Amino acid sequence: MAKKLNLLLLTLIGLVLLAWQQWPKSQLKLVFCSVGQGDATLIIWKDQQILVDGGPNNRVLDCLGRHLPFWDRELELVIASHAEADHITGLIEVVRRYEIDQFLAVNEANDTAEYRALLEAINQRGVKVKELVQGDAVLAGPVKLTWLWPEKPGRGVLGAKTSLNRFSQVILASFNNFDWLLTGDIDTKIEWQLVTSGTLPEVEVLKVAHHGSKYSSSQEFLDTVSPELAVIEVGKNSFGHPTEETLGRLEQVKAQIKRTDEAGDVVIISDGDHWRVE
Repeated sequence: MAKKLNLLLLTLIGLVLLAWQQWPKSQLKLVFCSVGQGDATLIIWKDQQILVDGGPNNRVLDCLGRHLPFWDRELELVIASHAEADHITGLIEVVRRYEIDQFLAVNEANDTAEYRALLEAINQRGVKVKELVQGDAVLAGPVKLTWLWPEKPGRGVLGAKTSLNRFSQVILASFNNFDWLLTGDIDTKIEWQLVTSGTLPEVEVLKVAHHGSKYSSSQEFLDTVSPELAVIEVGKNSFGHPTEETLGRLEQVKAQIKRTDEAGDVVIISDGDHWRVE
């Protein structure tokens, strides 16, 4: 009997310690999830959670399990940067398993099984869907997300020859004085439009576009945003991502480089003034 009571006591102590460890903090937690060749970025402040993209598989669920409190099954905001499989496939199960207050997506559809399955899950769960474009903004406590791209609302299903990458949402995020930029899969043409628009500030952290493709991260773009840390969300692939050209340009602007294929989840903690890679 005494052994059973001791075991019960140890179990209760363990649960209390786990709950204390996972209790929402006042600091920002920014997680670039290791999901393979795809994007999934998690933003956490207290009990407010934002997921941007879900990667090419269900590994995003493991990332959510590692970084969200075990009792929290709600995401305040889910964003699909664009409708390609390496960004939306994992969102299908996220929608099925979590309560989602709002889903943000560009209205540029992709006629694929993954996209159709995501739409079906969204409809079955009754999730609210909205499209935001350049100039729109969302607040989650002190976390502000500002849309820099696309310029205007989408047009529905695109032709087979049209790249969805050109419609990737580009989001400038800030937590007091700490700024980071999420770039989806934009290419150098869109980067140049952003540079010439004058809307790009310098940021502490850059999510490198298109997994480090040589067709993104132009020198002019990197010189403008001047990141201290560049995070490449990448996995095993046949495209050569990240390319030597992109890595070289990042080194030229003296950015520290972190890759999810090498580091696993890249976790950043900030109090709004200072930040660190955990």
